[in-house]
Amino acid sequence: MKLQQWAQDWFAAWQASHTDSYRTAQSYQGLLQNTILPRLGKYELAELTSLQLKHFFAGLPGGKAKNTYKLLRTILQQAVAAEQMAENPCTPEILSEEVLAERKAGPHREQPVFTRVEQEKLLAVCEEELWGDLIRFAFATGLPQGKLLALREEDVDLVANRLIVRNQIVRIADEQTEGRKTRLALLPVQPYSVPLPAACKRIVESQLRTLRTLQAMDARCNPDHLLFATPDGRPIEANVLREHLALLERRAGVPGLTFSAIRETIIRQALEDGGTDAEVMELFHCKDRQAFLRRYREK
Repeated sequence: MKLQQWAQDWFAAWQASHTDSYRTAQSYQGLLQNTILPRLGKYELAELTSLQLKHFFAGLPGGKAKNTYKLLRTILQQAVAAEQMAENPCTPEILSEEVLAERKAGPHREQPVFTRVEQEKLLAVCEEELWGDLIRFAFATGLPQGKLLALREEDVDLVANRLIVRNQIVRIADEQTEGRKTRLALLPVQPYSVPLPAACKRIVESQLRTLRTLQAMDARCNPDHLLFATPDGRPIEANVLREHLALLERRAGVPGLTFSAIRETIIRQALEDGGTDAEVMELFHCKDRQAFLRRYREK
């Protein structure tokens, strides 16, 4: 089997079992499509050698080499376990001393957490339009980016003040086009319900009005009835979102604005405000108790 097919199958299986890991999935997909598979995908798994991989990694910058190595080693280790290859050629010996040092150093920083003053600054620059509404909604609900962007009209119950999370936005290969083109798609997740804060009802009502106006003009616009979509009814691309988040960062003078940082902030704030572990885990749909305790309780 060629690495191209094995890696694609591995990623599909990984993605199906890690539905909460939107940003990691984007990173893995980018590394596979832009770095690993264009150079190595044509080779049979059994043909890959340490010397080939050493030449491959020598052409990558340090940060990318470290992340690519971690992903490729994991993929090939699974191939060894499945008896698709005798041994894993992706070993530390193929990396340069610079990359090895960076790899041993580990992450450079932890997930940022905003102070209450920083939150106020960020919210103060959020205007009443799509991008400002997204940030206010994220701070009020703590929903992960992929699941927030996948909310649909049918997921909102304005009477019971609840949101039903049923999907998340992911990028998949577009089989209807040639080449390595991809598209955004809704991937079903195990449904769960979260409260719809009072502060979000106006945002929801505004977005629903926009949706209905679009649909009245052209029923082909926003066919999935996404709650948050671009002005012309398309799903929100991650790179477009990053541009608007960077703009809000500069206007507020607060760096590190990501949905992950917002979620981390809101969870920690809920604990600081007296929420029990069980209450906070249920509110933010944190399923692994041991991981939750390690992250938020251990000193």
